[in-house]
Amino acid sequence: MQLTSRISSFAAATGVLVASGVICHLLASDSEQLDAAAARVALVPHIVGDWHGHDEETDNPSFAMTGAKGMWMRTYTNERSKESVLVILMCGRPGKMAVHTPEVCYRGAGFELREQPATFSLKGDAAGSQLWTALFMKKAIAPTRLRLYWAWNGRGDWEASAAPRWQYRGEPFLYKLYVSRENSQQPNMTAQADPAAEFLRVFVPALKKNLFPTDA
Repeated sequence: MQLTSRISSFAAATGVLVASGVICHLLASDSEQLDAAAARVALVPHIVGDWHGHDEETDNPSFAMTGAKGMWMRTYTNERSKESVLVILMCGRPGKMAVHTPEVCYRGAGFELREQPATFSLKGDAAGSQLWTALFMKKAIAPTRLRLYWAWNGRGDWEASAAPRWQYRGEPFLYKLYVSRENSQQPNMTAQADPAAEFLRVFVPALKKNLFPTDA
């Protein structure tokens, strides 16, 4: 009886050690994948077609709270039309990237959601990706209207996920993308006609090339 007990205890202890080793290996592997994915954020080019980008400051506390391991904020301007869009790209663990949605984040900045979010599908070279889009407004003497597009990406194509915390659970990393353009002078412009949509059609293929290289 005593021998059987010792064998059982040894087997249990061995099982714990093996499981611990496997878990540590998986965690190390996940961390390596996350670090590599976060490093690729910096590889996204500043010039994409006619759009030229310059970096904005991201040192404020709001960005520190995102939990992103890699991120930047840029203003891209079209050299021909002079239209501009603001882009935020982040990479981190899914639990961090999925919790802060625009309905929460932009409300904290004084913006209110003015319409129900709708899906926006890309075509051409960007086919396969889909984003959410909605109009936000900040009330003031001169109201600010903002057309926003957002999505998540853990596997190559951007997705307008309705439940990102569940959809991406278990993934080693997750990218999050915000693209916005102020359209206070064109309040009735549709999402498809917005210059930001034109930007996304050329920008999303560049993102895929740099964030999900074929040799990664």
